[in-house]
Amino acid sequence: MKKKFKTTIICMVCCIPLINAQLTVENQFRRPLSDVLTEISQRFGIRLTYNMDTIGKVLPYADFRIRPYSVEESLTNVLAPFDDKFEKQGDRLYKLKPYEYYRRTVQEGEKMLNYLKSLYSDKNQWEKRKSCLYHEVRDILEIDSLLAKRVQKKPILSNVRKFDGYTVQNFALETLPGLYVAGSIYSPLAKGDHALIICPNGHFNDGRYREDQQIRMGTLARMGAVCVDYDLFGWGESALQVGNAAHRSSAAQVIQAMNGITILDYMLTRKNIDKEKIGVNGGSGGGTQTVLLTVLDNRYAAAAPVVSLASHFDGGCPCESGLPVTLACSGTNNAELAALFAPRPLLIVSDGKDWTSSVPTLEYPYLKEIYRYYDREKNVQNVHLPDEGHDFGINKRKAVYDFFASVFSLDKTQLDEKKVTIEPEDNLKIFGKNGELLPENAVRSFEELLIYFDKKRYAELLSDLSLEKKATEWVASLKLTNHTDAVFLTTLIYNHLKTVKDWHNTHPYTLVPAGINPTTGKPLTELDRQLIADSAMPKEVHETLMNGLRKVLSEDQVEAILDKYTVGKVAFTMKGYQAIVPDLTKEEETVILSYLKQAREQAIDYKSMKQISAIFEIYKTKCEQYLNSNGRNWRQLYKAYVEKVKAEKAAQQNTD
Repeated sequence: MKKKFKTTIICMVCCIPLINAQLTVENQFRRPLSDVLTEISQRFGIRLTYNMDTIGKVLPYADFRIRPYSVEESLTNVLAPFDDKFEKQGDRLYKLKPYEYYRRTVQEGEKMLNYLKSLYSDKNQWEKRKSCLYHEVRDILEIDSLLAKRVQKKPILSNVRKFDGYTVQNFALETLPGLYVAGSIYSPLAKGDHALIICPNGHFNDGRYREDQQIRMGTLARMGAVCVDYDLFGWGESALQVGNAAHRSSAAQVIQAMNGITILDYMLTRKNIDKEKIGVNGGSGGGTQTVLLTVLDNRYAAAAPVVSLASHFDGGCPCESGLPVTLACSGTNNAELAALFAPRPLLIVSDGKDWTSSVPTLEYPYLKEIYRYYDREKNVQNVHLPDEGHDFGINKRKAVYDFFASVFSLDKTQLDEKKVTIEPEDNLKIFGKNGELLPENAVRSFEELLIYFDKKRYAELLSDLSLEKKATEWVASLKLTNHTDAVFLTTLIYNHLKTVKDWHNTHPYTLVPAGINPTTGKPLTELDRQLIADSAMPKEVHETLMNGLRKVLSEDQVEAILDKYTVGKVAFTMKGYQAIVPDLTKEEETVILSYLKQAREQAIDYKSMKQISAIFEIYKTKCEQYLNSNGRNWRQLYKAYVEKVKAEKAAQQNTD
């Protein structure tokens, strides 16, 4: 019996390799992802647009993932291994893009809200859920730790500027040591205690300096409310301290929340503020901040997030979703976080052409159900603009005016946007046109703030900030007088540098098969393979940079920027040729310079100096071949030059 049992075990063990061989086929039916997507497009008669990279991606068991009865199941199966997804944009059109942790479908939002509603069915159950969310959101942000480190100093204030029915005063508040938040206070001219509305800024062009922002602030002030707007972290005057790239970080999310709380603390120390009438209102990313501030601070009596709220979108910037507050209490979303404001007055402004298009049929009914627990269903409102898009236009502003006029008894007879004076951007700055008035103790880099955060978490951001610094310095060297052009160019160059860096980091040389260099006959080096991998970067990256440079710069200025990319290699190499071939003709110099400029423009799309030098070597070979074809003997010329240099060095040593 034992012998039989032992034989059975041996047979089973011997069979294991055979079983594994059957489960893991030799070639795993691998196919390039791009080929598979082309086949799906042709098979189902659809068009695919790409917002993702397919280069180097190989799909295992490719043909088995295609479902002949469903294009969408096929796309799901094919894209899932690469963390990519699709979005249907028309009857026969699909957009392919990387997975976005902060964005889901409307259907997923509906499922999530149904799940959340299953957790509570009355006020008592909801209050328990609220308590959990209040505490866990604070813990995820670690905001109490940051708030405890704030400084308590008087703000820096500008002179008050008087306009028709209101005044404007700029301010800067020191929050953490050396870190300032800057903004403007719009106040009614009328005497008495006034409602206060904190207005976090969103991701609209020109930030808080833009025209529609000033119109909204001035109009609400004319109507009787003190309004305060302030820069996003890493935008406006904040960028003077930490750079623009710092905004695209999870640190921005908690610092912006700290700024909002600190500004409210300060405003409540001022005279003529009605502490029972405190509101918060912002659009887009400012709407996300609006909801977050109501979760963190119970002093608000009314809130109005505009073109931001959805159950299926957390905000596309790390400043909104980098710290995962929507994972609190086993999962939540911005609709449920907004519901925490119940039963206080809440206005949701939505439109038909962005992610808020679902509000009337999905998020608003959910919010009304929560408000019904308090018998305050009328306290939550939705103004939906189905024919409008993502902005803070007149109809959105009108909804905000009507809401705050109702809840805070503002004077609607003073609602006249034409009476608001639009000031130039520099008038709204507290630290001067170019930051020349920044205090001596001011933080000058994001890295100085890492004592409050995990440094490892922000390693990539620090790399991005170094690129931003490089772009800023290059543009500054041109000494442009047009500030708008300078900002455009800095952003253009930074985006190009970052794209080159990211492509290089995500396309290692190992993606290129080892092989033979046809020029040398030797095996491809690691540098050769990296050059091949990086050269596959879409040509649009290069074209966007060059077209943008030539849009605002002269050709000499464009060349100056390209020289910055390549550390002046054109001039340096040209001097070398002139030294080696002292009797170069003007025609020869023109041809050689043309080759070197071609090398320079091609080299800007490569990350390291080794790669840039390798590109120049290709064109130096062309230069030397040209000289040979023009009756020169490059080898002899170079040898004679080397011997001359050696002789000069020897003579110098003998003299010494």
